[in-house]
Amino acid sequence: MSLLWQVTVHRTWNAALLFVVYLMVRAWSLCAATAGPQSCPVVCSCSNQFSKVVCTRRGLSRVPPGIPSNTRHLNLMENGIELIQADTFRHLHHLERLQLGRNSIRQIEVGAFNGLTSLNTLELFDNRLTVVPSGAFEYLSKLRELWLRNNPIESIPSYAFNRVPSLMRLDLGELRKLEYISDGAFEGLYNLKYLNLGMCNIREMPILTPLVGLEELEISENHFPEIKPGCFRGLKSLKKLWIMNSQISLIERNAFDDVASLVELNLAHNNLSSLPHDLFAPLRYLVELHLHHNPWNCDCEVVWLSWWLREYIPTNSTCCGRCHAPPHMRGRYLVEVDQSAFQCSAPFIGDAPRDLNISAERVAELRCRTAPMSSVRWLLPNGTVLSHGSNHPRISVLNDGTLNFSNVLTGDTGVYTCMVTNVAGNSNASAYLNVSAAELNTSNLSYFTTVTVEMVEPASEETPKPKTVTASPSVFQPAFISTPTVLLQNTKTPGQVSVPTAKGMEKPATSLDEVMKTTKIIIGCFVAVTLLAAVMLIAFYKLRKRHQQRSTVAAARTIEIIQVDEDIPPPASATSIPGEGAVVLPTIRNHNSAYKPSYKTYKPAHAAHWTENNISNSLRRSRPSTITAVPEAYVIKTHSKDKVQETQI
Repeated sequence: MSLLWQVTVHRTWNAALLFVVYLMVRAWSLCAATAGPQSCPVVCSCSNQFSKVVCTRRGLSRVPPGIPSNTRHLNLMENGIELIQADTFRHLHHLERLQLGRNSIRQIEVGAFNGLTSLNTLELFDNRLTVVPSGAFEYLSKLRELWLRNNPIESIPSYAFNRVPSLMRLDLGELRKLEYISDGAFEGLYNLKYLNLGMCNIREMPILTPLVGLEELEISENHFPEIKPGCFRGLKSLKKLWIMNSQISLIERNAFDDVASLVELNLAHNNLSSLPHDLFAPLRYLVELHLHHNPWNCDCEVVWLSWWLREYIPTNSTCCGRCHAPPHMRGRYLVEVDQSAFQCSAPFIGDAPRDLNISAERVAELRCRTAPMSSVRWLLPNGTVLSHGSNHPRISVLNDGTLNFSNVLTGDTGVYTCMVTNVAGNSNASAYLNVSAAELNTSNLSYFTTVTVEMVEPASEETPKPKTVTASPSVFQPAFISTPTVLLQNTKTPGQVSVPTAKGMEKPATSLDEVMKTTKIIIGCFVAVTLLAAVMLIAFYKLRKRHQQRSTVAAARTIEIIQVDEDIPPPASATSIPGEGAVVLPTIRNHNSAYKPSYKTYKPAHAAHWTENNISNSLRRSRPSTITAVPEAYVIKTHSKDKVQETQI
């Protein structure tokens, strides 16, 4: 055991020593490669002391080896690269810009960009990626720009870019095969400033709420028939919005209330004919507006827009398109439309608000529905004016003009006025809201019955008084009480009267304890059977192994010669050495020979017991002097107090 332990320790020590030597050689080689002279790959051109390496249009099928470690700008565009393997750029710790656009990249392995701790810009546009390589973006802590434009990507899953929270510009344009964008696709991109989703065949506005820092949004050349309120919820920092050539035919009232910081808005090349009144009123910082190439219908619905353009964007009259109808207005700029050319009427309130009595702590609504191109505001009893974009903890103006209370209070009692405005004038409608204290909650009321039982004896000197038994709850609660009287005729001694139970009363369901007990029994039986099967399998395996070991051991026949202290007299025909005791062995027959070799055993002078086999020399010379074939081996053992010796024949 100690020898085996020493061998094991020795081998372990040798392996550890070899591993340490390998690490030292590896570190030395890396240091030598870093400190040694830099060289430019043969297929590339280098400049600025190898800080810029250009390998464009070289017909490369993979990233060339030997790129200098101090490279800061690597251009591999317009080649035939199809796969980016893991750790391809591990040694380029100073790389800041990596251009892989216009290749045939189909797959980017996880860890392909390991080691690029200084990477700032990654270009992967015009390739053949079908999925967003999220796993490859791990450890790109300084990545600011990511270009994935013009790839056959079919979907953008949740948390697709959460590994690069430092991202500031994301280009996902021209994803023409894109079919699905998850609600959480842009989770984690709190620092994103620019997002391009143009030409992506999008039919519904994706959820962009996580992009709280977004400043520029490009979603042109998609399919948005309508823009509804809430499409840009959460984009409070948005400054530039481009929605060109997206077949927009309707923009609902209050659609831009969530982007009050807009500076530039481009709605050109759509199907807009009119806009809701005061649509741009919340956009106090808007200075650039593009409305050209739309079929504008220059009637009363456009008069307000003409006035607003002249008032807020006076220096950019050619930006805002021309009239398409009616025929006598065709070709005129929107800013030239005058109200005097039309006979416009004040707005009409189709569903005016009505007085409402309601209890406190409930939801309430006051309707005020009118034409979609009119603006709606509400005047509260305290003089506050609310619109759709106003912030109030409990009261809000819905898109259709309804005033909504999420939780009315007694202090909300008063007159509420709906004010509807268009270019021709205003229309008002008022309603009184009466909020009373919270109603009594009757959900916990208990109902019980008082039963009066009279025991009547037929003939008795003293008639007992009726006994009344009343059931009452332990805690006082409001209740509805009924007292029916039941008369029972009894001819026997008064006894206990029991009220019969209703027929068909079922037994109570099995208790949970019984179910748990049964479940435990079943589980215990299953565990016991499993353990028994395991024990039987182990026993069978051991018996089989023991049987195989026994079958491989061959039986040996032995003959033992035991030396004893008493002297055995030799036979008359045997020759012996004087003073020595001997035993004559039986003749061993060879089944293939008729010879009878003789065996002689004697004890040498140094008292060591040993056996000598001496074949008689009296045999004829024509025969061999040794026995050539013995079918079975015989073992002769001699025993003594000092030594035991075995000889196998």
